Amino acid sequence: MTTTTHSTLGDLITQVYEEMLTIYGDEDIASVAAASIINDLLTRPDPVEQLEEAA
Repeated sequence: MTTTTHSTLGDLITQVYEEMLTIYGDEDIASVAAASIINDLLTRPDPVEQLEEAA
């Protein structure tokens, strides 16, 4: 049986920020690190689209 969890973009941002806050212990650094990670995820090329273009 497969379990599906629905999360929003806000949930993802919150989780990434909280993890960065745990790692760095500073709100400003955690905010910048979280923004960088989220930006990288959102701008990463879609691998399925790349495969379709290569075919």
